[in-house]
Amino acid sequence: MIIINLVLRISATLPRQQTQPKNWTRAGISLLELLAVICLVGILISISIGSYGGKTLDVIEQVTNQRNAQEIVSLGVYATLGGADFVIPGDKQATAAKLIGGVTGQQGMWKGKHFSLTNLRPTDLPGALTFVKFESDLLLYDPAGQQP
Repeated sequence: MIIINLVLRISATLPRQQTQPKNWTRAGISLLELLAVICLVGILISISIGSYGGKTLDVIEQVTNQRNAQEIVSLGVYATLGGADFVIPGDKQATAAKLIGGVTGQQGMWKGKHFSLTNLRPTDLPGALTFVKFESDLLLYDPAGQQP
């Protein structure tokens, strides 16, 4: 008990420290707050890139199919002008497959010329043929890509 009285007397004679209220108007942010913001921004960016990436692949596939359809139609026009017998009425798939295999012109300045789609494979045809119309035994390009 004597020790407690002694400690209380000594502590009463010591000057007390003034505690100041928190300063809410400080001039910066802490490292922890900065890291939290960086993490949140990173999460939001990764989510947005993921959704953007899927759309980009779809657009690339559509443009590739349109380009392939344009090649099929343009080669079909030249082969038709050359008198090549490659059209199978009403069957775009078989007609395009003949162009991949190659056909030979029979008349005019294209007589004896070989027409073939060397850069296309038969597996490329289903996507490309959605952009091809068949009218009057002619292959026509359809930019809207509507199936018959």
